[in-house]
Amino acid sequence: ETGTAHHKFLQHVALESATDVAALELEAGRLEREKVLSADERAALNLKDIAAFWNSEPGRKIRAQAASVRRELAFTARFSPAELAAITGVKSEPGLETEFVVVQGVADLVVLLPEEIWLVDFKTDEIAANELQVKKRLYEPQLKLYAFALEKIYSRPVTGRWLHFLSARKTV
Repeated sequence: ETGTAHHKFLQHVALESATDVAALELEAGRLEREKVLSADERAALNLKDIAAFWNSEPGRKIRAQAASVRRELAFTARFSPAELAAITGVKSEPGLETEFVVVQGVADLVVLLPEEIWLVDFKTDEIAANELQVKKRLYEPQLKLYAFALEKIYSRPVTGRWLHFLSARKTV
């Protein structure tokens, strides 16, 4: 539920208010009044963690391109078994070479620029600093899959791809 609250807030927060905890508190109040967030969801937010992302290098870079930001961007893409094997490292079963898989997903944050795409996936797991690399490896196939899907759909490369762990305040 805490993760859902954070994702909902990140989807709707005004980016010009995203760097200051006091401004984020006002945004949370606005979103609660507008019934985007419940009182419980608002109470679950860690606004210091959110502000830390928007003040980080990727956060500043993204805010500078605010007009090109898309949040909770749904997509559908078609992949061959060979493409999926290249992304996930898991070989497909023999005889499926002519088949395809349809992948649907929702990207947390995408910056659609004329020549490139940036992708951010927010993670709300409570993790210790020494778990960061393990979690990165766990989520890496998902991020790769989303990046390849966006490249297929928008016909441009994903040049920035980040996992951001809110509770750890780390972007990898």
